[in-house]
Amino acid sequence: MGVASVQLIVGACGRIAAAYQFHVHGIGSEPLLDVSLTSALIMVGTVVVKFSLFCICQKYKSDPSITVLAMDHRNDCLSNTVALACAWLGNKFWYYLDPIGAILVSIYILYTWVSTGWDHLSKLSGKSAKPEFINRIIKVCIDHDPRISHLDTVYVYHFGTKFLVEVHIVLDESMPLKVAHDISESLQINIESLPEVERAFVHTDYEYDHQPQDEHKIV
Repeated sequence: MGVASVQLIVGACGRIAAAYQFHVHGIGSEPLLDVSLTSALIMVGTVVVKFSLFCICQKYKSDPSITVLAMDHRNDCLSNTVALACAWLGNKFWYYLDPIGAILVSIYILYTWVSTGWDHLSKLSGKSAKPEFINRIIKVCIDHDPRISHLDTVYVYHFGTKFLVEVHIVLDESMPLKVAHDISESLQINIESLPEVERAFVHTDYEYDHQPQDEHKIV
């Protein structure tokens, strides 16, 4: 869609230049807009269908893939509506309204796709989750079992459209291994039950005085 928008902008600029050459210098042929009834009906039908699909997608907007699909339907509705309106107005009043409308819509569509692409790129690169979701993970850990005395560290970062969660919990050092394992495993299952979480890793420790960088290589 981004490449198509750029091509549309280039084409619209060419039409403006050709119309200017004819109207000012009398060079070339007179630019005309041919808006047939068949073309208009097809565009109206496209808008109706795309708007219906957009409304359906809005019901499932929690899914990132559906959100992108909804944006595509919305852009199609906008582009066809503006194209039809500007073509009619350009044919009746001022020719330049048609290519100008095409340029404005193309810039908007290009902006939305670049913004969406940049957002997904940052998520693919392991962007940290928002504080609200990190606090939600912390609450799940705190409420999970009263034998969890402290939370050492909590890491939540994007893994595609979902999240990877790494939690370090502190248990009593005299606790049997079986009990500690059951607590950490049940917490892992609890965190992974959240629809936003792809995988969760729970590390068990008996103290929290050390620094996180003491356990991991600093890159």
